[in-house]
Amino acid sequence: MMNRHSRQQAVDHLTLRLRWFLIAATGLLAFGHVPIFWLVGVLALQGISNAVAHFVCRDLGRYQHWGSNVVSGLRLADGLILAFASFLPATSGDGLWLIALPIICMEALSTRRWKRSAAFAGTILAVQVFGTLHSGHGIRAAIVPAIALGLSPIVGLVLAGYRSREEVSHAHDRRLEALMASTSALATSQDLRSMLLQTLKSAVRDLGATAGYVVIVSEDDPTNLRTEVAYGTTGDFTFPETVPFGVGISGYVVKMGQPIAIQDNGGDPLDCDGVSLRVRSAVSVPVTTRAYAGAGQAPNEQIIGAMTLVNSDSADAVQGEDMELLHSLSSLIGTAVTNARMEEKQRSTFLRTLESLATALEARDDYTRGHSQRVCELSMMIGQNLGVGMDALEELRIGTILHDIGKIGVPDAILNKPGRLTEEEFLFMKSHPVIGYEICRPLMLSEGVLMIIRNHHEKLDGSGYPDGLKGGELPLSLRIVCVADAFDAMSSRRPYRGVMDINHVLSELSKGAGVQFDPVVVETLKNLLTGGLLDEMYRAFWEPMEELAA
Repeated sequence: MMNRHSRQQAVDHLTLRLRWFLIAATGLLAFGHVPIFWLVGVLALQGISNAVAHFVCRDLGRYQHWGSNVVSGLRLADGLILAFASFLPATSGDGLWLIALPIICMEALSTRRWKRSAAFAGTILAVQVFGTLHSGHGIRAAIVPAIALGLSPIVGLVLAGYRSREEVSHAHDRRLEALMASTSALATSQDLRSMLLQTLKSAVRDLGATAGYVVIVSEDDPTNLRTEVAYGTTGDFTFPETVPFGVGISGYVVKMGQPIAIQDNGGDPLDCDGVSLRVRSAVSVPVTTRAYAGAGQAPNEQIIGAMTLVNSDSADAVQGEDMELLHSLSSLIGTAVTNARMEEKQRSTFLRTLESLATALEARDDYTRGHSQRVCELSMMIGQNLGVGMDALEELRIGTILHDIGKIGVPDAILNKPGRLTEEEFLFMKSHPVIGYEICRPLMLSEGVLMIIRNHHEKLDGSGYPDGLKGGELPLSLRIVCVADAFDAMSSRRPYRGVMDINHVLSELSKGAGVQFDPVVVETLKNLLTGGLLDEMYRAFWEPMEELAA
């Protein structure tokens, strides 16, 4: 996760880039004062070592193992090379020690350790002073380099302190932004999955993880945890679709209700719930919510899942404020899941209530009893034959059951009138789709369901009502309902007529195909009919006709 090693790696990357300039400066200052053979050899070794160090430090895993020591060793070697120049005549030693100052500062800035920085600077200072005295320049010539070299680690550590405060402030800002973004998503998003994914992405990015996933206890099977969302910074990865309760890092966290952090400590990669990534460290925190315990009692904390982050680069464990951020984000996830489940239960209750109301409404007379259920079954059969997806089929099921709910606002005298309706009565009857739409609109039903309720009397040529939709304005689900509704109306009894002859029904559908009805849907219905799949559904209406014909 994003920690001291990551920050130190960034500083050392900067050090290695700066080192190219220091190598060039060393060559320019030493040229003409050092035998060319020795100068070229030293510069070549420095250049090769810098290229190797760049390769080592590019990967965080390699850097953690020995990259930081390699860079620190190169800095010490550079400083000693410059200090040993003081053993040369005055013309060659002057000025080279100045290049050691930024080297010492970068060591202090990278390690941020007083003792190590002091030892580093002291070693170079001792060689510089000894070389100056050994060359016979006297104590005065050694004072300025000694003071400058002695102060340089202090300057580096002061800069490191400022950098640390800036990093802390920046980290606080990032965490606050992550919490605000997740809170905003919780307040505004109606899609639980998108909200969970945004929160998970915030956690992965802010903590520098490689990937993460959120598992939630299944309401149908509490012994299993279902993965709701997963995200990886390097693209797709294999993650567990389900995790048994109490098994693996996520299952253990849910069972125990406590966070856990694991790391490989230089050994084999970790097996973390079976993810396909090479895991060097992982952290998992419980997703909690507060369950209502009854009047007068404090709500109980309930564990409903876990959020797990894995890292393929770093073996450092998450701690401190990073763990606090994970707990905050997991609490938001718990709140979102609980709210979504409550809304789903309320929605299901509303739908069952409306379906019961629609059934009771049709039961007011013998003519409309079972109409919505038959239209529902017929629409589902047509939809399945046309390859309609599961979500659209569910919209068909709900929409057809509720499509005539607006008739609650139509008087029985009009609904059950045995003769033809007057123009005024027909206008009243035509209002039932809009009445049904207005009843169902506040219930957060999908647009597809609301369209079926409002527009099930539309026609391809635009002659339907209430909105006069035509052609491409009618989606497939609505075209299916229009055909199924018309077919059932013609195939069952009405107050003003008996059951229409099936051949006449088919003739009417064929006549309307391409004008009122979708021809593909009509043809699908005919195939169901000729295959005998509708006989059982309409036996009560068709058998009396057969007996009468006999």
